[in-house]
Amino acid sequence: MFSDSRVVEVQVVSMTALRNTLGAVLLGSLISMFLSGAVTMQTVLYFQLYPRDALRVKLMVSAIWILDLAHAAMACTANWEYLIANFGNSTISDTINWSVAVTVALTALVTFLVHCFFSHRIHTLSRGNLYVTGGLCLLSLVRLVAAFVTAAEMIRLQNYDEFVRKFGWVFTLGLALSAALDVMIAMGLCFYLRRGRTGFSSMDRIIDSITLYTIENGLLTCVTTIVSLICWVVMSHNLIFLGLHFAISKLYANSFLATLNARKSLLSRSQGSSDRDHPLPVLFPDSYSRRSQFNPFTARSQVDPTGTRLQINVQKTIQCENDGEPSGYASSDSPPEDASEGDITKSSRP
Repeated sequence: MFSDSRVVEVQVVSMTALRNTLGAVLLGSLISMFLSGAVTMQTVLYFQLYPRDALRVKLMVSAIWILDLAHAAMACTANWEYLIANFGNSTISDTINWSVAVTVALTALVTFLVHCFFSHRIHTLSRGNLYVTGGLCLLSLVRLVAAFVTAAEMIRLQNYDEFVRKFGWVFTLGLALSAALDVMIAMGLCFYLRRGRTGFSSMDRIIDSITLYTIENGLLTCVTTIVSLICWVVMSHNLIFLGLHFAISKLYANSFLATLNARKSLLSRSQGSSDRDHPLPVLFPDSYSRRSQFNPFTARSQVDPTGTRLQINVQKTIQCENDGEPSGYASSDSPPEDASEGDITKSSRP
Protein backbone atom coordinates (compact mmCIF):
# COMPACT_ATOMS: atom_id res chain seq x y z
CA MET A 1 0.00 0.00 0.00
CA PHE A 2 2.69 2.46 1.06
CA SER A 3 5.00 1.31 -1.71
CA ASP A 4 2.35 2.01 -4.35
CA SER A 5 1.79 5.54 -3.03
CA ARG A 6 5.52 6.19 -3.06
CA VAL A 7 5.74 5.02 -6.65
CA VAL A 8 2.92 7.38 -7.65
CA GLU A 9 4.57 10.25 -5.79
CA VAL A 10 7.89 9.61 -7.49
CA GLN A 11 6.16 9.51 -10.89
CA VAL A 12 4.42 12.85 -10.23
CA VAL A 13 7.69 14.46 -9.15
CA SER A 14 9.41 13.01 -12.19
CA MET A 15 6.75 14.39 -14.56
CA THR A 16 6.96 17.84 -12.91
CA ALA A 17 10.74 17.85 -13.25
CA LEU A 18 10.40 16.77 -16.87
CA ARG A 19 8.04 19.65 -17.65
CA ASN A 20 10.33 22.19 -15.97
CA THR A 21 13.47 20.95 -17.69
CA LEU A 22 13.05 19.26 -21.05
CA GLY A 23 9.57 20.71 -21.56
CA ALA A 24 10.92 24.23 -21.05
CA VAL A 25 13.75 23.57 -23.52
CA LEU A 26 11.28 22.29 -26.13
CA LEU A 27 8.86 25.20 -25.69
CA GLY A 28 11.67 27.76 -25.78
CA SER A 29 13.04 26.17 -28.94
CA LEU A 30 9.65 26.34 -30.67
CA ILE A 31 9.30 30.02 -29.81
CA SER A 32 12.84 30.70 -30.98
CA MET A 33 12.14 28.93 -34.28
CA PHE A 34 9.17 31.23 -34.86
CA LEU A 35 11.29 34.29 -34.10
CA SER A 36 14.07 32.96 -36.32
CA GLY A 37 11.60 32.84 -39.20
CA ALA A 38 10.82 36.49 -38.53
CA VAL A 39 14.57 37.26 -38.65
CA THR A 40 14.88 35.56 -42.04
CA MET A 41 11.83 37.40 -43.37
CA GLN A 42 13.20 40.75 -42.23
CA THR A 43 16.61 39.96 -43.71
CA VAL A 44 15.10 39.25 -47.14
CA LEU A 45 12.98 42.38 -46.84
CA TYR A 46 16.03 44.45 -45.97
CA PHE A 47 17.99 43.37 -49.07
CA GLN A 48 14.94 44.09 -51.23
CA LEU A 49 14.29 47.55 -49.81
CA TYR A 50 17.84 48.82 -49.35
CA PRO A 51 20.10 47.45 -52.09
CA ARG A 52 22.23 50.64 -52.00
CA ASP A 53 23.07 50.56 -48.31
CA ALA A 54 26.69 50.76 -47.23
CA LEU A 55 28.64 47.53 -47.45
CA ARG A 56 29.40 47.49 -43.73
CA VAL A 57 25.68 47.52 -42.94
CA LYS A 58 24.99 44.68 -45.36
CA LEU A 59 27.83 42.66 -43.85
CA MET A 60 26.44 43.23 -40.36
CA VAL A 61 22.96 42.14 -41.44
CA SER A 62 24.41 39.04 -43.10
CA ALA A 63 26.49 38.22 -40.01
CA ILE A 64 23.51 38.48 -37.66
CA TRP A 65 21.40 36.36 -40.00
CA ILE A 66 24.10 33.64 -40.18
CA LEU A 67 24.54 33.70 -36.40
CA ASP A 68 20.78 33.39 -35.99
CA LEU A 69 20.64 30.37 -38.30
CA ALA A 70 23.51 28.76 -36.39
CA HIS A 71 21.71 29.44 -33.12
CA ALA A 72 18.54 27.80 -34.47
CA ALA A 73 20.54 24.76 -35.57
CA MET A 74 22.12 24.44 -32.11
CA ALA A 75 18.71 24.70 -30.43
CA CYS A 76 17.41 21.88 -32.63
CA THR A 77 20.51 19.81 -31.83
CA ALA A 78 19.92 20.31 -28.11
CA ASN A 79 16.34 19.10 -28.43
CA TRP A 80 17.46 16.05 -30.39
CA GLU A 81 20.05 15.14 -27.76
CA TYR A 82 17.69 15.68 -24.81
CA LEU A 83 14.47 14.24 -26.20
CA ILE A 84 15.48 11.64 -28.81
CA ALA A 85 19.04 10.43 -28.33
CA ASN A 86 18.62 10.17 -24.55
CA PHE A 87 14.95 9.26 -24.40
CA GLY A 88 14.14 7.60 -21.08
CA ASN A 89 17.35 8.77 -19.42
CA SER A 90 16.20 10.38 -16.18
CA THR A 91 19.56 12.03 -15.50
CA ILE A 92 19.92 13.78 -18.84
CA SER A 93 18.26 16.98 -17.56
CA ASP A 94 21.30 17.63 -15.35
CA THR A 95 23.72 17.22 -18.25
CA ILE A 96 24.87 20.23 -20.24
CA ASN A 97 25.00 19.34 -23.90
CA TRP A 98 27.69 21.07 -25.96
CA SER A 99 25.05 22.60 -28.24
CA VAL A 100 23.50 24.44 -25.28
CA ALA A 101 26.88 26.01 -24.50
CA VAL A 102 27.24 27.08 -28.14
CA THR A 103 23.82 28.79 -28.03
CA VAL A 104 25.04 30.85 -25.06
CA ALA A 105 28.07 32.03 -27.05
CA LEU A 106 26.02 32.76 -30.18
CA THR A 107 23.49 34.74 -28.15
CA ALA A 108 26.34 36.80 -26.71
CA LEU A 109 27.72 37.50 -30.19
CA VAL A 110 24.37 38.70 -31.53
CA THR A 111 23.79 40.78 -28.41
CA PHE A 112 27.28 42.31 -28.68
CA LEU A 113 26.77 43.33 -32.33
CA VAL A 114 23.37 44.87 -31.66
CA HIS A 115 24.58 46.73 -28.58
CA CYS A 116 27.54 48.12 -30.53
CA PHE A 117 25.23 49.17 -33.35
CA PHE A 118 22.96 51.16 -31.06
CA SER A 119 25.94 52.53 -29.15
CA HIS A 120 27.16 53.92 -32.47
CA ARG A 121 23.75 55.54 -32.93
CA ILE A 122 24.20 57.24 -29.58
CA HIS A 123 27.68 58.32 -30.68
CA THR A 124 26.15 59.91 -33.78
CA LEU A 125 23.28 61.60 -31.95
CA SER A 126 25.55 62.90 -29.19
CA ARG A 127 27.99 64.34 -31.76
CA GLY A 128 30.84 62.07 -30.77
CA ASN A 129 30.48 61.76 -27.01
CA LEU A 130 33.14 59.14 -26.32
CA TYR A 131 32.52 59.03 -22.59
CA VAL A 132 29.01 57.66 -23.07
CA THR A 133 29.62 55.40 -26.05
CA GLY A 134 32.98 54.19 -24.74
CA GLY A 135 31.37 53.06 -21.49
CA LEU A 136 28.60 51.26 -23.35
CA CYS A 137 31.05 49.47 -25.63
CA LEU A 138 33.20 48.47 -22.65
CA LEU A 139 30.20 46.97 -20.84
CA SER A 140 29.21 45.16 -24.03
CA LEU A 141 32.68 43.66 -24.25
CA VAL A 142 32.58 42.53 -20.61
CA ARG A 143 29.20 40.90 -21.26
CA LEU A 144 30.67 39.09 -24.28
CA VAL A 145 33.66 37.82 -22.31
CA ALA A 146 31.40 36.62 -19.49
CA ALA A 147 29.30 34.66 -21.99
CA PHE A 148 32.36 33.07 -23.57
CA VAL A 149 33.63 32.02 -20.15
CA THR A 150 30.19 30.59 -19.40
CA ALA A 151 30.15 28.60 -22.65
CA ALA A 152 33.67 27.27 -22.12
CA GLU A 153 32.95 26.12 -18.56
CA MET A 154 29.67 24.53 -19.60
CA ILE A 155 31.50 22.45 -22.20
CA ARG A 156 34.21 21.52 -19.70
CA LEU A 157 31.99 20.64 -16.73
CA GLN A 158 28.97 19.19 -18.59
CA ASN A 159 26.92 19.29 -15.40
CA TYR A 160 24.43 21.95 -14.33
CA ASP A 161 24.83 21.46 -10.57
CA GLU A 162 28.58 21.77 -10.74
CA PHE A 163 28.40 24.75 -13.08
CA VAL A 164 25.94 26.58 -10.81
CA ARG A 165 28.16 25.97 -7.81
CA LYS A 166 31.42 27.11 -9.43
CA PHE A 167 30.60 29.53 -12.25
CA GLY A 168 26.97 30.46 -11.82
CA TRP A 169 27.96 34.04 -10.96
CA VAL A 170 29.57 34.48 -14.39
CA PHE A 171 26.32 33.64 -16.18
CA THR A 172 24.46 35.95 -13.77
CA LEU A 173 26.89 38.77 -14.56
CA GLY A 174 26.35 38.35 -18.30
CA LEU A 175 22.56 38.50 -18.07
CA ALA A 176 22.64 41.43 -15.65
CA LEU A 177 24.96 43.43 -17.93
CA SER A 178 22.75 42.69 -20.93
CA ALA A 179 19.65 44.01 -19.18
CA ALA A 180 21.53 47.06 -17.86
CA LEU A 181 22.83 47.86 -21.35
CA ASP A 182 19.31 47.69 -22.77
CA VAL A 183 18.12 50.24 -20.22
CA MET A 184 21.11 52.57 -20.69
CA ILE A 185 20.94 52.46 -24.50
CA ALA A 186 17.20 53.14 -24.51
CA MET A 187 17.62 56.03 -22.07
CA GLY A 188 20.52 57.48 -24.05
CA LEU A 189 18.68 57.32 -27.37
CA CYS A 190 15.54 58.84 -25.89
CA PHE A 191 17.53 61.67 -24.29
CA TYR A 192 19.36 62.66 -27.46
CA LEU A 193 16.28 62.24 -29.63
CA ARG A 194 14.22 64.49 -27.38
CA ARG A 195 17.03 67.02 -27.34
CA GLY A 196 16.91 67.12 -31.14
CA ARG A 197 13.29 68.26 -31.36
CA THR A 198 12.92 71.01 -33.96
CA GLY A 199 9.68 72.73 -32.94
CA PHE A 200 7.91 71.66 -36.15
CA SER A 201 5.20 69.21 -35.27
CA SER A 202 5.72 67.06 -38.38
CA MET A 203 9.34 66.40 -37.52
CA ASP A 204 8.62 66.26 -33.80
CA ARG A 205 5.94 63.67 -34.44
CA ILE A 206 8.51 61.50 -36.22
CA ILE A 207 10.94 61.96 -33.32
CA ASP A 208 8.17 60.98 -30.90
CA SER A 209 7.49 57.85 -32.97
CA ILE A 210 11.18 56.95 -32.96
CA THR A 211 11.35 57.54 -29.20
CA LEU A 212 8.35 55.30 -28.56
CA TYR A 213 9.78 52.66 -30.88
CA THR A 214 13.08 52.86 -29.00
CA ILE A 215 11.39 52.32 -25.65
CA GLU A 216 9.35 49.39 -26.95
CA ASN A 217 12.38 47.65 -28.47
CA GLY A 218 14.53 48.15 -25.41
CA LEU A 219 11.70 47.14 -23.09
CA LEU A 220 11.03 43.88 -24.94
CA THR A 221 14.62 42.64 -24.86
CA CYS A 222 15.21 43.96 -21.34
CA VAL A 223 12.13 42.30 -19.85
CA THR A 224 12.93 38.96 -21.49
CA THR A 225 16.50 39.09 -20.21
CA ILE A 226 15.40 40.05 -16.69
CA VAL A 227 12.83 37.24 -16.56
CA SER A 228 15.46 34.76 -17.72
CA LEU A 229 17.84 36.12 -15.06
CA ILE A 230 15.20 35.76 -12.33
CA CYS A 231 14.45 32.18 -13.37
CA TRP A 232 18.18 31.42 -13.35
CA VAL A 233 18.74 32.87 -9.88
CA VAL A 234 15.55 31.53 -8.27
CA MET A 235 15.14 28.21 -10.13
CA SER A 236 18.62 27.21 -11.24
CA HIS A 237 17.72 23.56 -10.64
CA ASN A 238 15.49 23.51 -13.76
CA LEU A 239 15.88 24.70 -17.35
CA ILE A 240 13.14 27.32 -17.58
CA PHE A 241 15.83 30.01 -17.82
CA LEU A 242 17.33 28.19 -20.82
CA GLY A 243 14.03 28.18 -22.70
CA LEU A 244 13.81 31.96 -22.26
CA HIS A 245 17.48 32.35 -23.13
CA PHE A 246 16.87 30.70 -26.50
CA ALA A 247 14.57 33.59 -27.45
CA ILE A 248 16.87 36.44 -26.37
CA SER A 249 19.15 36.43 -29.42
CA LYS A 250 16.12 36.30 -31.74
CA LEU A 251 14.60 39.36 -30.10
CA TYR A 252 17.84 41.31 -30.46
CA ALA A 253 18.18 40.32 -34.12
CA ASN A 254 14.58 41.30 -34.86
CA SER A 255 15.05 44.61 -33.05
CA PHE A 256 18.11 45.41 -35.17
CA LEU A 257 16.49 44.46 -38.47
CA ALA A 258 13.21 46.20 -37.69
CA THR A 259 15.20 49.36 -37.00
CA LEU A 260 16.78 49.23 -40.44
CA ASN A 261 13.58 48.33 -42.28
CA ALA A 262 11.58 51.15 -40.69
CA ARG A 263 13.58 53.91 -42.39
CA LYS A 264 11.50 54.17 -45.57
CA SER A 265 8.30 54.33 -43.57
CA LEU A 266 9.67 57.19 -41.48
CA LEU A 267 10.97 59.00 -44.55
CA SER A 268 7.65 58.76 -46.40
CA ARG A 269 5.87 59.96 -43.28
CA SER A 270 8.13 62.99 -43.08
CA GLN A 271 7.51 63.80 -46.73
CA GLY A 272 3.78 63.21 -46.79
CA SER A 273 2.55 64.64 -43.50
CA SER A 274 4.06 68.12 -43.49
CA ASP A 275 1.67 69.78 -45.91
CA ARG A 276 -1.38 68.31 -44.28
CA ASP A 277 -0.39 69.10 -40.73
CA HIS A 278 1.25 72.47 -41.37
CA PRO A 279 -0.13 74.54 -44.27
CA LEU A 280 2.80 76.57 -45.46
CA PRO A 281 2.40 80.34 -45.53
CA VAL A 282 2.24 80.41 -49.31
CA LEU A 283 0.15 82.90 -51.24
CA PHE A 284 -0.70 81.52 -54.67
CA PRO A 285 -1.65 84.27 -57.12
CA ASP A 286 -4.46 82.36 -58.84
CA SER A 287 -6.22 81.26 -55.70
CA TYR A 288 -5.63 84.71 -54.23
CA SER A 289 -7.38 86.40 -57.13
CA ARG A 290 -10.30 83.98 -57.05
CA ARG A 291 -10.87 84.42 -53.34
CA SER A 292 -10.54 88.16 -53.60
CA GLN A 293 -13.65 88.39 -55.78
CA PHE A 294 -15.80 87.17 -52.92
CA ASN A 295 -13.88 88.62 -49.98
CA PRO A 296 -14.82 92.25 -49.31
CA PHE A 297 -11.68 92.88 -47.30
CA THR A 298 -9.46 91.56 -50.07
CA ALA A 299 -11.37 93.43 -52.73
CA ARG A 300 -10.98 96.65 -50.78
CA SER A 301 -7.24 96.14 -50.59
CA GLN A 302 -7.06 95.90 -54.42
CA VAL A 303 -8.89 99.11 -55.25
CA ASP A 304 -5.68 100.90 -56.17
CA PRO A 305 -4.76 99.73 -59.69
CA THR A 306 -1.24 100.99 -59.23
CA GLY A 307 -0.66 98.90 -56.12
CA THR A 308 2.32 96.62 -55.71
CA ARG A 309 1.79 92.88 -56.00
CA LEU A 310 3.92 90.65 -53.80
CA GLN A 311 4.39 87.07 -54.91
CA ILE A 312 6.03 84.56 -52.56
CA ASN A 313 7.07 81.15 -53.81
CA VAL A 314 8.20 78.76 -51.09
CA GLN A 315 9.79 75.46 -51.99
CA LYS A 316 10.31 72.78 -49.40
CA THR A 317 13.00 70.26 -50.19
CA ILE A 318 13.61 67.19 -48.04
CA GLN A 319 17.10 65.88 -48.50
CA CYS A 320 18.05 62.61 -46.82
CA GLU A 321 21.63 61.46 -46.84
CA ASN A 322 21.32 57.82 -45.93
CA ASP A 323 24.27 55.54 -45.42
CA GLY A 324 22.07 52.65 -44.38
CA GLU A 325 22.15 53.21 -40.63
CA PRO A 326 19.36 54.86 -38.67
CA SER A 327 20.16 57.50 -36.06
CA GLY A 328 17.93 55.95 -33.40
CA TYR A 329 16.44 52.54 -32.81
CA ALA A 330 14.37 53.17 -35.87
CA SER A 331 15.70 56.30 -37.60
CA SER A 332 18.24 57.10 -40.31
CA ASP A 333 21.87 57.91 -39.70
CA SER A 334 21.15 61.58 -40.06
CA PRO A 335 17.54 62.71 -39.81
CA PRO A 336 15.94 64.21 -42.88
CA GLU A 337 17.09 67.77 -43.20
CA ASP A 338 14.39 70.21 -44.14
CA ALA A 339 15.63 73.14 -46.14
CA SER A 340 13.19 75.92 -46.92
CA GLU A 341 14.06 78.36 -49.63
CA GLY A 342 11.95 81.41 -50.20
CA ASP A 343 12.04 83.05 -53.55
CA ILE A 344 10.47 86.47 -53.24
CA THR A 345 9.84 88.40 -56.39
CA LYS A 346 8.33 91.83 -56.52
CA SER A 347 6.64 93.24 -59.66
CA SER A 348 4.77 96.48 -60.23
CA ARG A 349 1.46 96.47 -62.03
CA PRO A 350 1.28 99.23 -64.71
